Amino acid sequence: MEKGEERGGQEKSGLVLLKSLFCGGMAGMASKSFVAPLDRVKILLQTQNSAYKNKGVVSALGLVLRREGLVGLYRGNGVQMLRVFPYGAIQFGTFEILKRFFIQNPTNPPGSEKSSNLIRQIDKDRASVFLAGSIGGVCGVTATFPLDTIRARLAYHTKSEAGYSGMRDTFTTILKQDGVKGFYRGLIPTVVAICPQSGFSFFFFDVVKNGLIERFPLFRSRTGTDRYDLSIPGKLLAGGSSGAMAQTLTYPLDVTRRKMQLGQGKGVWQVLVHTYTTDGVVKGLYRGMSVNYLRGVPLSAISFCTYECLKQLLGISASVKL
Repeated sequence: MEKGEERGGQEKSGLVLLKSLFCGGMAGMASKSFVAPLDRVKILLQTQNSAYKNKGVVSALGLVLRREGLVGLYRGNGVQMLRVFPYGAIQFGTFEILKRFFIQNPTNPPGSEKSSNLIRQIDKDRASVFLAGSIGGVCGVTATFPLDTIRARLAYHTKSEAGYSGMRDTFTTILKQDGVKGFYRGLIPTVVAICPQSGFSFFFFDVVKNGLIERFPLFRSRTGTDRYDLSIPGKLLAGGSSGAMAQTLTYPLDVTRRKMQLGQGKGVWQVLVHTYTTDGVVKGLYRGMSVNYLRGVPLSAISFCTYECLKQLLGISASVKL
């Protein structure tokens, strides 16, 4: 390869990365803003705030509205927006880089040559998607975890509680009570949960996306002579279903990390066991799961749909050849 061509390829890769970062950040902001009210209620139910301990989703929403008004449903969302743009950018950007790297640099086990080229290619690509999605999720959540902790405290506590009236006060309170480590309380269960959750989200999206394009013409959108992408309804369906499947598998760890962020236990296993022995599976480990479906499905649907649409708009989307 000529030096000029190599430089051009590097510039193109850099441009693709910048576009992916932008698309990921915007996708995160769009999806999180849409489900912000349900996010607030989810945290209140997960952590069993005394005022909401025996409430359901609808009654909790109504109580927040009566006590704090419409603004209360978006309490902590300002911090959320500061967090989700870099989180989405890092998650999707890292995913795109690693997916291309893993697919272009496969490691095939001995004897794999005996498998058909098609099966080997599908297995390789799907494994690459899962691994890249997992690492992308871990990178994103680790980089933005302190902001998520602040947002969780703001969402859990009411305006009348000292030290939690705003982002600055919450930051100061956490720093005084627990020091720097207080911002990372619950990071371990978060990483343990986000690794498979993010990986499965990208994995299931890839599976559903290709399945819809290949088998359901209704969800296809032609992008070339023999190339297709998902239509907007198809993107929403693939994103929503992939998010639902991934979150169901990892929800108990999500409950654990929220409790640890709020200082309700110091170890992953300790919190899991205490939650199970105290409240059981349905009312403990899967407490707030109904809210999670109500928020998780549209969140994932809007996130993937926005990301894919922006990629198409910016000319970096990969279509499927039939």
